[in-house]
Amino acid sequence: MGFSQLHLNKSTSLQFTKTKFDSLQRAGVELMIHMCPNCHIQYDRYQPVIEKEFGVKYDMVHINIAQLVALSMGADPYKVCGFYTQSVPLEGFLVRTGIL
Repeated sequence: MGFSQLHLNKSTSLQFTKTKFDSLQRAGVELMIHMCPNCHIQYDRYQPVIEKEFGVKYDMVHINIAQLVALSMGADPYKVCGFYTQSVPLEGFLVRTGIL
């Protein structure tokens, strides 16, 4: 229920994504690594929308695989990895993992 469905069937798409978030939260997931740019958009951009719309809070952050590779090679999280563009703030995760 990704990118195209978000525009064609927004409420259904957000409900399916919420169901996935609920499952991930129960499993204790803190970080989602996305290989697909559209998946990254669906999860990162719409997590705050779903939290507001459904009155829930998820404790997970999202990064793209390219950001993870760059970060693991010592790239600056903001200047190189572009973490300032994320909808879900990464600062807490970066501090907990000792990156910042």
